[in-house]
Amino acid sequence: MKNLLLLIIIAVVVASCDQKPASSLSENSDLKIGQTVGRKTLAQHAIDSFRLDLKQNSFVFGTADQHTVDLVVKIFNPNHKEVATFDGPARGPENFKFTADTTGVYLVTVAPFEGGSGEYSITLGGAEVLSDDPEKRIDQIVKASLGIEEKTPGVAIAVQRDGKLILSKGYGYADLEQNAKVSSATTIFHIASVSKQFTAFAIATLADQGKINLDDDIRKYLPEMHDFGTPITVRQLAHHTSGLRDQWSLLTMAGWRMDDVITTSQVLRLVSKQTELNFKPGDEHVYCNTGFTLMGEIVKRVSHETFPDWCKKNIFDPLGMKNTLFYDDHERIVENRAYSYHRAENGFKKSVLSYANAGATSLFTTVEDLSLWAQNFEKVKVGNPNIMKIMESRYVLNNGDTIDYAFGQAYEKYKGLNTWSHSGGDAGYRTYLLRFPDQHVTISVFSNYASFPLAISRISLQICI
Repeated sequence: MKNLLLLIIIAVVVASCDQKPASSLSENSDLKIGQTVGRKTLAQHAIDSFRLDLKQNSFVFGTADQHTVDLVVKIFNPNHKEVATFDGPARGPENFKFTADTTGVYLVTVAPFEGGSGEYSITLGGAEVLSDDPEKRIDQIVKASLGIEEKTPGVAIAVQRDGKLILSKGYGYADLEQNAKVSSATTIFHIASVSKQFTAFAIATLADQGKINLDDDIRKYLPEMHDFGTPITVRQLAHHTSGLRDQWSLLTMAGWRMDDVITTSQVLRLVSKQTELNFKPGDEHVYCNTGFTLMGEIVKRVSHETFPDWCKKNIFDPLGMKNTLFYDDHERIVENRAYSYHRAENGFKKSVLSYANAGATSLFTTVEDLSLWAQNFEKVKVGNPNIMKIMESRYVLNNGDTIDYAFGQAYEKYKGLNTWSHSGGDAGYRTYLLRFPDQHVTISVFSNYASFPLAISRISLQICI
């Protein structure tokens, strides 16, 4: 179990290089746990540095608060080798974390990005022995990623092996106003584009039932779509190879804000007015949310049920996903819902999401419910082998190249292991689902904090077995 749990431990040591600290460093000063230094003014091309006297295997984390300057934070070990670089959003917290690989004095350097200048402050959140226990180590990493505040938005994590949960845990707050903490079992997150594989599954199911043909022209089901002179197939929608323009880009160009109420009918109306494609269907693979909104609409028209109702009856209820729904009514009340947030100058603010459309996004679920979905790939309870084969069938472009994307899932090799995954990000939500099919392991990570690094979910969770 310990080795398998290490699948979700985040790598905190970046490969060393021979770069030395710049000669323009300010005079070094000690950084102490709990101490905040600043507000300090950082001039153009200046570099402030802070000393940390550490023992080997110390796990260190802190925050450089970018008040009026975009920062780059670097860590140098006692041999003057750079071991980590942190360069996130231009404002708010620049969280940093690393593990000391040797005993001695480390330097934390702070420099303005691309010759900027302005004010910042820096706080050392902790320097403690990196735990040998996988679960406690996860606690350390998540705490460092959320930041040093006492009360922050949160994270839910679930790890499943052989169909059984071996870790399920919540951190932080789902609702800062109501002081509601995150529960891995009951806190419901908007999981953004991780939703897509459910939409793809619905389409694959209707195809298996003979109700649609994946190679049909989409105008058979959506006659209001423009005739581009070359057909776009349902299969191309599912693989992001249609050439259609992305709905969010179109809405933004039309003057919409992403926190406006955006309905499916509004998306359909805007997309149906498009008279040109970005490329010939099948020529390229370019991520496009539009295709999955159209797929949700196809499910509705073919089944004569709303897309959320179809998914509830054919997926969620049979799998026992009691806390899962497609959310296409922005006024609907959902108990135990996590609201999303971003960091502001004096704390946190809501990242408002008012979507009233489903297909490309808008699945509400918990990490434990999502584990039930993932288990269905191992032991099929809804669907059948043919449907599951469709779900993992990667598209072949017109030039003969096979892409890494299948039906709402991305395929890649990680250190020789097969993986299927998808990430999501809307408003302040950051989500990820990762499956190791051959090892029968699944990892789900949800956060309602915009600054929670997707790299943790998408890459750094994938530590070797």
